[in-house]
Amino acid sequence: MSARFTGFAFLFIFYCSALWAEEITIFGSDDYPPISFRNEQGQFDGIAHTLIKHYEQLSGHKVTLEMASWKHAYLLAEQGKGGIIGLSKTKSRLAIFDYSDPFYDSVVGLLVKKGKEFSFNSVADLKGKLISVTNAASYGAEFDTARAAQLFKVDINYAADVQLNKLLYDLVDCVVVSHVENGIDLIVKKDPELLSKRDQFVYLRKPLVRDPVYLAFHKSMKMKAYIVGFNHAIKDAKQKGLIPR
Repeated sequence: MSARFTGFAFLFIFYCSALWAEEITIFGSDDYPPISFRNEQGQFDGIAHTLIKHYEQLSGHKVTLEMASWKHAYLLAEQGKGGIIGLSKTKSRLAIFDYSDPFYDSVVGLLVKKGKEFSFNSVADLKGKLISVTNAASYGAEFDTARAAQLFKVDINYAADVQLNKLLYDLVDCVVVSHVENGIDLIVKKDPELLSKRDQFVYLRKPLVRDPVYLAFHKSMKMKAYIVGFNHAIKDAKQKGLIPR
């Protein structure tokens, strides 16, 4: 395929995405580092923010990124009020959402207090534990099934610093944390007390799950052609090193 034809096809896809409202709304979590969060200055930051800005630059189309709690962001997307970025796939979600290509692979781990480590090889090892989670977040089919079967108990929190404080004071057995590469450091640096006790938090060796995340729109919004254009932005951003491959 010639470079000229490829360029024409690329521009045509973005032209098609303009058939919708000039400005698309996409919802994201304000506490989901490194995908989407507010930085120390209170500004939107993260891989999703970088990707959306790149899409705007390539396409010339404005995107309104609205950050809220994950629960609220998911509810608005479920109602077809806009897209949602940072969403993982589940069987139930596939029935109601259209997905982009994955733009980031999140490694989800179990964080425990130092000295309170336990053997973890499968979800079965979580039996009887009290686990801090974020409601409406999925941590893989095996975990979700075990949760529904009440193999373990969950403590639902929406603020990562609250989750870590509960762990620190032995109010939960472990915390599910996304992005084991740097997730904990992004959380503790917001809280001086947690930062001073960073060495009290350790990950269990085996990750809970590897969880690709996506941009998604409720099927009622009929955004499949828009997603095709966004997929090109994902590919281009990865090739240029703007987001992790």
